[in-house]
Amino acid sequence: MNEPNNDAASIAEAPAGKPEILTAAQKAEWVEKYLKSGLSLRGFSGQSGLGYMSLYRWVKKQERTIESRQSHSDQAIDFAELNLPLTPSTPRSDWAVELTLPNGTVLRMSKDTPATLVDQLLRVC
Repeated sequence: MNEPNNDAASIAEAPAGKPEILTAAQKAEWVEKYLKSGLSLRGFSGQSGLGYMSLYRWVKKQERTIESRQSHSDQAIDFAELNLPLTPSTPRSDWAVELTLPNGTVLRMSKDTPATLVDQLLRVC
């Protein structure tokens, strides 16, 4: 039968037999070892001497952190000024919509602005 990894037991338990409080870095290290092991969560926790539910929570927390970072990076938007050419049918005084954002940016659209562009702009604003 597999015995717990001595390294794991020394980190996961204090000498008095009470569970040691691990730092975030130590938990991340254990999650990394688990992911590299190729074992099931139950198999790795049993082999390493870590509590199954503790390891489960650490793995889930890391997954949520990664997902959160990815969703924030997906939301990063670069802004660029669009200078659309004016045509005789859209003189400056014929703006159909004017939005003033809290930062002072003014967005003006003519009545001929395609609905798809308006939709995209409103999603960004």
